[in-house]
Amino acid sequence: MDKKTLEIRDYLAQTMPLKGLPLATLDELAASVEEINAEQGETIMRIGKTNDHVFLIRYGAVELVREDGILHGRFGVGDWFGHRSVIRGGEVNLTVRALEDSLFYTLSGTLFMRLFESYQRFASYFSEHKADRVRNALQELRNTDNHAMITLHVSDLMKQPMLVSKTTTIQKVAQQMNEHSSRTALVVDETQHLAGIVTDADFRSIVAHGLDIHQPVTEIMTLEPLTLAPNNQASEALLLMARRNIRHVPVIDKGEIVGVISATDLLRGQTHSAIYLVADIYCAQTVARLSELSKNLPKVLVGLVKQSLPAYDIGHAITSIGQAIVRRLIAMAEQQFGKPPIPYAFIVAGSMARREQTAHTDQDNGMILSDTYNEAEHGQYFRDVAKFVSDGMNECGYVYCPGNIMATNEQWRQPLAIWRSYFNNWIDTPNGQALLNASIFFDLRCLYGDCSLLESLQEDFLAKTKSRTIFQAFMASNALSHRPPIGFFRSFVLDKESVDSDEKGMDMKKRGVVPVIDLARVYALAGGLHAVNTWERLDAIAASNGITQVNIDDLKDAFEFISMVRLQHQAKQIEQGQKPNNYVPPEELSALERRHLKDAFEVVSNLQDFMSTRYKADNFR
Repeated sequence: MDKKTLEIRDYLAQTMPLKGLPLATLDELAASVEEINAEQGETIMRIGKTNDHVFLIRYGAVELVREDGILHGRFGVGDWFGHRSVIRGGEVNLTVRALEDSLFYTLSGTLFMRLFESYQRFASYFSEHKADRVRNALQELRNTDNHAMITLHVSDLMKQPMLVSKTTTIQKVAQQMNEHSSRTALVVDETQHLAGIVTDADFRSIVAHGLDIHQPVTEIMTLEPLTLAPNNQASEALLLMARRNIRHVPVIDKGEIVGVISATDLLRGQTHSAIYLVADIYCAQTVARLSELSKNLPKVLVGLVKQSLPAYDIGHAITSIGQAIVRRLIAMAEQQFGKPPIPYAFIVAGSMARREQTAHTDQDNGMILSDTYNEAEHGQYFRDVAKFVSDGMNECGYVYCPGNIMATNEQWRQPLAIWRSYFNNWIDTPNGQALLNASIFFDLRCLYGDCSLLESLQEDFLAKTKSRTIFQAFMASNALSHRPPIGFFRSFVLDKESVDSDEKGMDMKKRGVVPVIDLARVYALAGGLHAVNTWERLDAIAASNGITQVNIDDLKDAFEFISMVRLQHQAKQIEQGQKPNNYVPPEELSALERRHLKDAFEVVSNLQDFMSTRYKADNFR
């Protein structure tokens, strides 16, 4: 194989959907590829003509135009065209022009169809059905083998070290390690460079040998310990520690101590680290400790994304951290203010209620009090508990709600009868504020206390929402205020993160996941369905025949792909030391990812149109 053919093969091997094909097949493709150059403005295909080749854009760009002169789409490097006419038998339905000087790799229609019939993944990529393409993209995403220990680095799992000087006594070091709940201490010299390491195992040897605890710690420390760098892979670090039979290793970056890591830390990275973090949260004794533990949440999110876990699992794992903090704060409050004088339910709304949290969010919560509530007797107690929990959540990164949807607001700290009146008013009089409240409070979950209070409330309002067609129409109309970010000619609609920002991106929350969340809520309320999580609502909607199973499967795949683009964007920002947001610039994505994202958005948009027709939403817009 000559050098040029080898270069073509290497390029094809990295191009979807050829990536992963057998080497012999790639060799055949490379040998059969023809190169075609086109100048800017040149027509490559014309409507009514016959085409028997498929084109891969090596560099340059093209536009596809319909017979009426309307632009159908633009494509760039790594995109394919001509395949639809080949699949149809050769008839060209779109005119293709070069937008700039371009180079194409072409495959004969015969060879393309042989691949199409031989490889299911290849055929799925070129499917006319957008949902099939999204499903294929998800399968590719799941087959990346990005297991945690392969992709995580030491910096992802290391902890802040406890440092002691060489002159500190053995007794003092033991006391400090006990105070900090640390199993290791790093001994430093006068220049703060590493001199040695002491672990809890070293103190057991002191007892066994009757050593003097007033001696300097240098008498028991391990000199010149093995060290790791922050960018070492976690899997390599664990193997190294196993071979050397050691459990704690200092982490050094350019001669400076930056952390310490243990075998336990590495094993936690192998499993769902959220589980370990939740366990630590329930053991915390102070709000300060909870706040410290909560700072690990972004790191946990990055680890889960790197494992290529489904967005459903990631949402549950991250939410488990937030809800554990809430429950621990309430337990602390009860330790301080005593047990509740009457039954109550502490409820959460929004993403925590749906178990769909990503990074830290603002807090949305309230209290449903027993109807035996008496303001004079019980008011101060519940004010104190609400303030303690809300302040604690804010310290832990779950900031105060800008809309004051918190239990500290008396409006959302009421007896069950008052809550019933709220929901009755929202359902019977669905005006602007009522619809805003409905979008928040129809996603509720009880985290603590007498959950039968919320269950009773939900039974009541679901019976009403199932029969109130006017309310359903208003909810559907309100849900259509958030549309996927696709404009004319399948171009992305970009938004600014703030008025002062110059950067634009796709709002993957309001225009990405929210359209699906809102749609699922409308169908769930109209069907009287109890599910709150969006994926579980979609399953319940299919089971009740609200939407066909085929359309639900398509919508779930689209929701998953959109969610993963958002999560990967946030994980990347966290790794770069930035505050995660929801604004994804299209240029951050590959041409293939942009194509799949457009497909996913169109699946959502089509089902929004179906919802609009079903609930006659246009009559109320």
